[in-house]
Amino acid sequence: MNVSLEKTDDVSSKLTVKLEKSDYEANVEKSLKKLKQRANMPGFRPGMVPIGLVKKMYGNEVKAEEVNNALSQAVNNYIKEQKLQLVADPLMSEDQSQLDIVNGENFEITFDLGVAPKVNIEMTENDALPYYDIEVDEKTIDDQISNYCRQAGKSLNVEAYEQEDDMLRGSLTELAEDGTEKDGGLKVEKVSLMPKYFSADASKALFKDAKKESDVIFNLSQAYEGKDTEIASVLKINKEEVAQHSGDFKFHVEEVTRFQPAEVNQELFDMFFAKDKIKSETELRTQIKSDLETAYVRDSDYKFIMDIRTFAMDKVGELQFPESILKRYLINNLKKEEDKKNIDKILKDYIEELKWSLVRSQMAENLKIKIDEEALKKTACEMVKIQFSQYGINNIPDDTLNHYAEEMIKDEKQRENIVNRSIDAALADSLKKIVKLNHKKISIADFNKMFEPAEA
Repeated sequence: MNVSLEKTDDVSSKLTVKLEKSDYEANVEKSLKKLKQRANMPGFRPGMVPIGLVKKMYGNEVKAEEVNNALSQAVNNYIKEQKLQLVADPLMSEDQSQLDIVNGENFEITFDLGVAPKVNIEMTENDALPYYDIEVDEKTIDDQISNYCRQAGKSLNVEAYEQEDDMLRGSLTELAEDGTEKDGGLKVEKVSLMPKYFSADASKALFKDAKKESDVIFNLSQAYEGKDTEIASVLKINKEEVAQHSGDFKFHVEEVTRFQPAEVNQELFDMFFAKDKIKSETELRTQIKSDLETAYVRDSDYKFIMDIRTFAMDKVGELQFPESILKRYLINNLKKEEDKKNIDKILKDYIEELKWSLVRSQMAENLKIKIDEEALKKTACEMVKIQFSQYGINNIPDDTLNHYAEEMIKDEKQRENIVNRSIDAALADSLKKIVKLNHKKISIADFNKMFEPAEA
């Protein structure tokens, strides 16, 4: 076997593999013998099928498989030995003729290799970037406490509709023009109404002080003016039928419920934190501020990495990529015809992400960043904490936290995300000590605005 590399340009090469019969023949014989042992043909005992018959039936198929295995092994070994950094899997050259597996013995196959461009990037103390210090103000703490109270709140049955957020439950009956029950009209049970969402104020006023077991006459079409989807949902009909029911309805009030937020007390503290960890509202506010400051550092670091990306990509400048090879590679892997029609945009986006991947890897190498299993677990644990905190759960037992983190790491797709986040976190920590940081204090509201899409 002979493997040779011809450089086409700075980012493209042709890899030629010359395969001789001796490179695959032994493996073909070995595979055929295994087939013979498993072969089950009429007229022969298991394992006793003549090898000549096995060759006749499966010889070409086995030969093709072993030739392919030998090729793959040769290509992969060469790339590994020469430490070639590729941007796509090797592609068989477009001018490569079809292999004659049946009659051929020696084969010459050429592959196109897309080689990663050289990246030169070094971040120094002369590089200045913004770093946003998100302030935890009293209003933000108040909002978080209110959020806890809402999450721990409950619905109470009350006698009358008196507050905007009250909910009415009951039945709807369609009425005729004279106010009597309409023949063949709609009767809908188990209807829930919140007048605060009505379009017409006059309709809202009709429900003021409505008591249980009372009736309210109102026009549903006027209440939800121009909102046929909502009307159809209330009446449990198709949207196309809404126009047929534009008259009055009688709503019989069966139940009025009012949401009551939880009180700020020990029960609330123990619900969202470890039992007896928080014993007063002052301690609660201190804990919330600490938790938010930790979360905001993660958010600030995320924005910092975004700014690093923009800065570093500009500093590196234009990189040459093997676009024709990448285009073929993408087309081969795209499943939707629509995507293939948009290949130029997909290629542009792919190259942009590829460039950042190379730049980021080079920066990590310069900074001697290595991500081990311990770092992955730390990142995974932080991700689990964030997920649970979205549901108001902050007191996660360590064994539960570790279990979820380990399961995430085992998942191939999630592991890739965890690795990338671990690299980003390590880069942020390292670069904050190297580059000049222009600290800017900012509220969480203004910080979040930076991530809103620009108006067209």
